[in-house]
Amino acid sequence: MNAVEYHTGLTKFFGQFRGIATNYNQIVKLLNANFSDKKASAYLYKLEKQTAEMKELLLKVLILTNEFEKKYLNKE
Repeated sequence: MNAVEYHTGLTKFFGQFRGIATNYNQIVKLLNANFSDKKASAYLYKLEKQTAEMKELLLKVLILTNEFEKKYLNKE
């Protein structure tokens, strides 16, 4: 994979990530508006766990991107 392909893939990935962020905000608003505090809290807890998993994934993407830049773009 060359740098242009990598950049294109990364751009698409972060576009999807922005979409997830928009959906996340909408879900939180809907939970708070349509459910009791107890039920909304339970769903928000599940959402929070998924968010933590996504954070780990994003950290891995950052590490891989740094490695790619160092190896193929001679950035340090």
